[in-house]
Amino acid sequence: MNLLFFVFNIFLLLLYTNEEDKTAVTIKATSGIIKKEKNSKTKILSFIIPCQVDKNITNKISIVDITFNTKKAEDTSKVFPSICNLHSVRLDSDEEFANTYLSCQLNYTNYKDETIDEDMNLIIDGDTPSYTSTIVEFTFVKFDKIGLAIEIRGLYLFNSNSDICSNNYYHFKMNFTSMNEQPLESTVCNIGINNDKHDTARCAIPLGNYDIICSIDVSEEKIEKGEKIEIKSQELIKCENGQLLKINDDAQNILEINEDCDKSIFIVFNIFYLFFLFLILF
Repeated sequence: MNLLFFVFNIFLLLLYTNEEDKTAVTIKATSGIIKKEKNSKTKILSFIIPCQVDKNITNKISIVDITFNTKKAEDTSKVFPSICNLHSVRLDSDEEFANTYLSCQLNYTNYKDETIDEDMNLIIDGDTPSYTSTIVEFTFVKFDKIGLAIEIRGLYLFNSNSDICSNNYYHFKMNFTSMNEQPLESTVCNIGINNDKHDTARCAIPLGNYDIICSIDVSEEKIEKGEKIEIKSQELIKCENGQLLKINDDAQNILEINEDCDKSIFIVFNIFYLFFLFLILF
């Protein structure tokens, strides 16, 4: 009986110790879903979510399965569970967070009637991800914002003061009066524009700044002085960090191009540069 009592106490001690030894890890999202890759043989869509952690992620912690509910931005009525694991990383002693990522897989074998591919707008449901573990306790920060569109209002367009035409791009600026949420990180989004020859501008969305730098590719089609750029309200613009951008209202003005911009400008410059270099060398 004494031996049985002793074994029972040892068991309770081990159980209590395991509970006490749970590693508390805060996972802070720094981006949305990116780097989507589809494997038609295994019926797996893989992707990653960049994040930061405040503890060392050991191999033991990295095998803990975390389930995210993923959805299509265009149709949030359907949920596709995705299994994710934290990539191992060591936190430097003088740093508060270490950069790592969640490696995720969506098995679409059971979704035969659904179109699952790399180009779809895949977002994370706002609910807290689920997991089961006796060794680690996760706290998820800003994951509820991954699936929210960044909404901007009060958009105004104006010409850049310098470097209007450079590197095969025509540059202009935008600013806005309000934003519902800051992006998780500075990112680039392809915004639709109304122009006779171009339909997209590549725009850098900053953190903590209401000025946006945009550029139009003129390597195939020039843009001429006097042309107009107009931006209408639009939804679900995909950004490079996996988040979405939404422009609630039409821009308050129509921008008039104040300078010709054509790839021939760069060709002439390069010829002049090569000729000048030739004179110097010889």
